[in-house]
Amino acid sequence: MTTRIALTALVGRTGAVLLRMRDEQSAVRANRWSLPGGAVRPTETPAVAARRHIAEQTGLPVDADPVEFWHGYLPGTHVDVYFFAAPTSAFSPDIVPRPGVVAEFVPGEEALSGRAFTPASGFVLARFLDSNEYLRLAGRFYPVDPT
Repeated sequence: MTTRIALTALVGRTGAVLLRMRDEQSAVRANRWSLPGGAVRPTETPAVAARRHIAEQTGLPVDADPVEFWHGYLPGTHVDVYFFAAPTSAFSPDIVPRPGVVAEFVPGEEALSGRAFTPASGFVLARFLDSNEYLRLAGRFYPVDPT
């Protein structure tokens, strides 16, 4: 059976990306960093699921509709991943605390350093941080040739 999930990279004006750490009590992927996201309900589109998870998990504003950056199966699994990116004007003090979860904005260049990620978040985040879409959302120039 295929599982569909939607993940979203919320990118702040300084280029920081919102990451969440699940505590040891988490039923799924305890003690792992992840992007906001989760299962796509049978009655919703992945884009609707992405917005729902952002609201439920962070309480943060999204300044524009999330844009689908990548869609595909996580290698070696039956997990169908929809990865979105969206800008936010929020900063760490704006994060609504949730029991069992630590959330913080991390500079993009530090996001992958020394963190254990959930498989889907780690897979897509590495690609996203090397993309022109990340640079655009972070307000930076495009050093990567788009051709």
